[in-house]
Amino acid sequence: MKLATGIFLAAVSTLLAGPVVAEELKDQAVARLAASHDPVIPVAIGRIVVKQAGLKAIRQRLADQGRRNALGKAWNASVPEWQAAEQAIATAVGDIVATRLEQGTWMQDGWAQVAAAALNAEEADEIATHFATEGGREQRVVVELLIVGETVLANYTFTDRLDYQVKGTEADVARLQDIWWSREPFRVRDFSAYPGAIRFAGENPGVKYTKALAIQGIEVITRRIDSTAAEAVALAKSMDLEPFIEAWRRRTGG
Repeated sequence: MKLATGIFLAAVSTLLAGPVVAEELKDQAVARLAASHDPVIPVAIGRIVVKQAGLKAIRQRLADQGRRNALGKAWNASVPEWQAAEQAIATAVGDIVATRLEQGTWMQDGWAQVAAAALNAEEADEIATHFATEGGREQRVVVELLIVGETVLANYTFTDRLDYQVKGTEADVARLQDIWWSREPFRVRDFSAYPGAIRFAGENPGVKYTKALAIQGIEVITRRIDSTAAEAVALAKSMDLEPFIEAWRRRTGG
């Protein structure tokens, strides 16, 4: 009787552990898949968008304060005090960018949730394994650059939230361009030698996962960039500009 009870309990334990083990295996596969992705392009785009949002906001405030205080044309972007205010916000926004975009694994964490919703354990493992191969690594770059990256970039350039001409973000624009062109966006890539790449491009789970990244994956990125840009604007709007204006008055007698 005791032996039968032990066998019964062992069987029950195995049955109960089954879903838990399966879930753990899926979590591991999803984590491997998410960790394979490189956030450098979204971060580079976001860095520009956030910094430009903060700079545009502070420049608008500086101009408004000049009109409100009747400072005249002598109060403009060429004076040291105006530039000091811009530098102060640029430094503060740079800290926000570092904390919210450059540090942490926010994109991989978000894309892990996308993968978990779109794929089962076997599918996540298949793609993670594929991305670890020579052809898979190259294919992942294509997905991140030409499907996700181009869409995110178009979203911000077409809505004028990323402008290549905004003063103060030249180095950030150059960094994005370096990252972009180093991935050779116009190079013709031949995946015919890689059966896994052909399967990924034409069948599930590759097609399903690519579609998920093109919608939900992009939403993860734009939500993060937009919320960070909103923090930069809020900081610019709350910044005390009186010390800069007073310093200008003392210097010029204005």
